Amino acid sequence: MRTKMTLLATTALAVMAFAAPAEAAGSGWYVSVSGGANWLNDNDFFATNGVDTLTFNSESDTGFFIGGAVGYSLGQLVTPGLRVEAEVAYRQNQVDGLWSSTTGGGDSGLLDYDHSTTSVMANVWYDFDVGGFRPYVGGGIGWADVNVDGNYVGAADPVIDYSDDGFAWQLGGGINFQVAPNVQLGLGYRYFSGPDVTILAPDLPANTLTQDLDDDNHTVLATVTFGL
Repeated sequence: MRTKMTLLATTALAVMAFAAPAEAAGSGWYVSVSGGANWLNDNDFFATNGVDTLTFNSESDTGFFIGGAVGYSLGQLVTPGLRVEAEVAYRQNQVDGLWSSTTGGGDSGLLDYDHSTTSVMANVWYDFDVGGFRPYVGGGIGWADVNVDGNYVGAADPVIDYSDDGFAWQLGGGINFQVAPNVQLGLGYRYFSGPDVTILAPDLPANTLTQDLDDDNHTVLATVTFGL
């Protein structure tokens, strides 16, 4: 967790430092902060290596999302309504469920782990000017670090502690409302997909029975945007 928060803070400060000179110039720069609910797709599978088997049925609780972004409107340079931004975000969900395996002589029990994702994204959004509000659509690509941390409850070797990082992408949209000069409130949706995490079956020291957990998320968020 400490590494993730350091990454978030360092990246946000670096982006803010890059954007700061634009404030005095009165350009199309903006900053935004977001928070909301996150739903992680369940991971259900039956895996085998020809000798042992692992059945995994997970159910994700409603989690949370926090994020921040610095962006620039390209309306005066390219196309009205087009903007780009750098975004840092963190998602976390608590997951439970059931597992059973023939490894270690055969056993079964409960699942209990946290599934979290830290991401750094480059986004492109297009705003539609409709009276007093601005719907938008778009998406982004970037990098994400995914961590799975918890337990196979009931196993002799219960620890679940795996991570992976790599390419991530998202699609989404929403609507922003002008509530004050240079201030907008918004509601939005994101479909976010990060790298898979490879986990090992319990009670099996050798990496002979593994399976990938997907990192597919649905996020509903509220955003406050400040024009610079």
